[in-house]
Amino acid sequence: MNGHGERATRAAGLPRPAANQRAGRQANARRALYRWLVHIGLIATLVVSLLFEPLVLTIHIVVGLAFAVLVGAHLAQRRRVSANLAGRLVRVTTLGRPAGRLALADALLAAVTLAMLVSGFWDWFAGHSTRIRWHALTGVAVAVLLAIHTFRRWSRLRRSRVR
Repeated sequence: MNGHGERATRAAGLPRPAANQRAGRQANARRALYRWLVHIGLIATLVVSLLFEPLVLTIHIVVGLAFAVLVGAHLAQRRRVSANLAGRLVRVTTLGRPAGRLALADALLAAVTLAMLVSGFWDWFAGHSTRIRWHALTGVAVAVLLAIHTFRRWSRLRRSRVR
């Protein structure tokens, strides 16, 4: 069935053909797998980057850049949620509510992660750390915020569905 017929079938409330249902389930399973792989990659790259920072700087840099790419993939996978949270930030009246506080927390996490990335590039291009170790400070802040972020979303993560 072509794309227009499929949309018309769904719009009319008619059941999807079995082959299309199977393909839809496979696509959902594939997206769920990719989402889990991104989450595992985020945790693994954070841990490896923190462990190798004092030992082998090249590994720290490569794994840190992989972490930044995975953050982008994570945000792309959650683009509806991210857009919704960004919309809540502009409405001052919602910031006191739980959803508004969640938006503020995610904005803080994004800002500190960006600061960590920028300060890491600054140190790398300068060839040495700055007097105030911004990259180290923001790295610790990101680790703490990510631990809180993961802990608070753990139950939702296990039961969430990929659309």
